[in-house]
Amino acid sequence: MPNVPSPSYYNRWQMLGGIRFYTTARWFVLLFFGITGPLLSQVPLWPPSAAMSTVAVLIWCYLLFTLLATFALFLPWLGALLNVAFIIDIAFIALFSRFSSDHPDLFYPLYLLPLIGAALQIRPAVSLLTGLVAAGAYVVTYLLGPGLPTTTIDWVAFALRGTILVIMPWLTSGLAERWGDTNRRSVALAEQQTEHAWGEANAYRDQMRALYEVAYMLSTTMNYQSVLDAALSESRKLVPYTTGLVLLSTGNSDELYVAAAYGAHENDSTVRIQVGRGSIGQALRSADPCIIADAGSEPEVQPITALARCKAACLVPLRAALRTYGIMIIASDRPNAFTQEQLGMVTALANYVIIALHNAQLVHDLREERAKLLSKEEEVRHQLARDLHDGPAQALAAITMNVEFIKRLLERDPERVGGELDRLGALAKRTTHEVRTMLFELRPLVLETQGLDTTLSQYFERFQSDGSKIILETNNVTVNLDTKTEGTLFNIIQESVNNALKHAKAQHIWVRLRQTPSMLETTVQDDGRGFDIQKVLASYEQRGSFGLLNIEERAKLIGGFAEMHSAPGEGTTVRVVVPLN
Repeated sequence: MPNVPSPSYYNRWQMLGGIRFYTTARWFVLLFFGITGPLLSQVPLWPPSAAMSTVAVLIWCYLLFTLLATFALFLPWLGALLNVAFIIDIAFIALFSRFSSDHPDLFYPLYLLPLIGAALQIRPAVSLLTGLVAAGAYVVTYLLGPGLPTTTIDWVAFALRGTILVIMPWLTSGLAERWGDTNRRSVALAEQQTEHAWGEANAYRDQMRALYEVAYMLSTTMNYQSVLDAALSESRKLVPYTTGLVLLSTGNSDELYVAAAYGAHENDSTVRIQVGRGSIGQALRSADPCIIADAGSEPEVQPITALARCKAACLVPLRAALRTYGIMIIASDRPNAFTQEQLGMVTALANYVIIALHNAQLVHDLREERAKLLSKEEEVRHQLARDLHDGPAQALAAITMNVEFIKRLLERDPERVGGELDRLGALAKRTTHEVRTMLFELRPLVLETQGLDTTLSQYFERFQSDGSKIILETNNVTVNLDTKTEGTLFNIIQESVNNALKHAKAQHIWVRLRQTPSMLETTVQDDGRGFDIQKVLASYEQRGSFGLLNIEERAKLIGGFAEMHSAPGEGTTVRVVVPLN
């Protein structure tokens, strides 16, 4: 394999780019000397001999010098020769001009080549000095040759050539210096832009990595606490801070607690914060992330000692839809420590925290709903058992006893058998009615075939003989709801009516259905005893009954809502609104 040049050799070769070009030009100058020398001296260059002319000797000497200068490009220990090569070039050109008999101006343009080559490497002041030396050499050569000019035009031309030799290297060096400064500034600017681009790329990489870590944590665990800790840890990699906190709602109005912390004191974990009109309260109300200049002076965070010495802080509310869970605070002890770009990075991480909190809330709500469903199922089982025990079971036991009693009457008093059979038939008929009513309440098949209004009419007919009057007003309801919505609405009306009959002891119950283009409104109103709603709701956990809450929850399940109004002695009104779309 070929040898790879070392970095130092490669750098030196690159730095000698201008000198390499000038060395190549020197070979063309030598070629020019080789062509014009024999013509001027009338003596061939080859083969070398003692009888060669002075011009031929100069050409051979210049050839050796050119070879040596070329070798100096590859041999670092000859590098000093390259620094003074232009002086030797000027000397050779002057000697060629001196011994070129009557043609000293023939080699005048060659003075410019070493002068310009040197001017590109030295300062303008040194270049001016070099031009004076070259002009002096030209003048001496001219004087030793044809002598002083004889006419005014010749004097002007002679002075102009000397002036050009003085001015040209100085002017070239000045331009080269300007170009060099411009290039250096361009290189410096390019390096700054490159460094800035690398910084942005690294920041973007770190941000993506942090987001990935938090997203991975979110996808592999249902523990929102782990996501909170990961968000604080990863945000520190993106935005260096002194203290990081996640404050969540305690459930009480305007009260937060420390759910996760980084860089906080141990005592801060038990602190409760009251949200007021400070920056935290404003951020929670507006739900917009913001940067504050002096976090330690905020009255809301005074209980947290870790924030007392902090200056700048990023406040990111944790809000999903219309629900606010809390706020994420990233604070630093340095003033003006955060930028809007960094605030955006923290907000991106906070979005994963919001998802984790929202998921945790959904899981909590599902568990509560499951517990309520299980409790309701158990309640329904107990209620069904009580209804069967108090109704059909007692009636069947009475029927059995009456049958036995009638058997004995056939033997002892046959005349009373007819009356007892009539009472037995009435009891059996009432029992059959109760059983069918229970079956109707459990699953009204007519609801699937004839609609809600017909089902309510048939259902209320079963209560007209019990002393209470149920009045149904449908007001030309023509809408056909889906089976689930109709079934849920029937259950709500059924439970409201049963509450009015059993608990309120109502004499009159009005059930009204009113249809609008966008909704179906159902109202169940009674003239019963009424009750204190707040008092009943407060004692639900002790009473173990969920009737009122079931009405509201069932209405929500079909996309509607329920309202209940009642007061002692003023009856009860239940209003349910269901959207038609």
